[in-house]
Amino acid sequence: MHRLHSLFRHMSNKEKSPQLIMWYARTDAPQLEEVPECDVRSYSQGDEEQWLILLQANGQLGVWDRARIDAVLRETYLQYFVECRGRLVACAGINDRERDGKSCWEIGWVAVHPDFQGIGLGKLITGTALTKAMELGRRPIYLLTDDFRLPALRCYLKLGLVPGGDHASDRDRWQEIFARLGEDYRAIIPDYIV
Repeated sequence: MHRLHSLFRHMSNKEKSPQLIMWYARTDAPQLEEVPECDVRSYSQGDEEQWLILLQANGQLGVWDRARIDAVLRETYLQYFVECRGRLVACAGINDRERDGKSCWEIGWVAVHPDFQGIGLGKLITGTALTKAMELGRRPIYLLTDDFRLPALRCYLKLGLVPGGDHASDRDRWQEIFARLGEDYRAIIPDYIV
């Protein structure tokens, strides 16, 4: 019974933890690799329904409906998609934000349709958003993510995003994540996590 109570308390603490923050640490734009039969493009009016289908199918970013899409569009500075054979299959937005009193670019709502995962679209869409944010003006760039999104975390780390450590839970959470990511990622563990 004590073990069950401890596990439940641990899960409750995790639920209260904020999303993890990652900062783009490089001074140059990431290298982008094309994916056959897929193109990156910016948002056009009329994309809302396919975007909604993409986010609902991805299932990792909460519950989506048309009202939420419209709300995100109102606050998004720029929105990008990967389109494959006439279908929107990946997305990422750039948001104008302030963090710790500084103007920043936030890369947000990064998603890839499950039918198209594992072929480099996450890296392509996130890399595109990072590149476009750098072109907008010199500011810190960050994104928020979740502990369970291991494929996304692998992608972000490969692109040059590094774990932030703003919250008291971050060190333990990142230690757990890096343990699950495996040996290939040990060399890039920041000192504050070790």
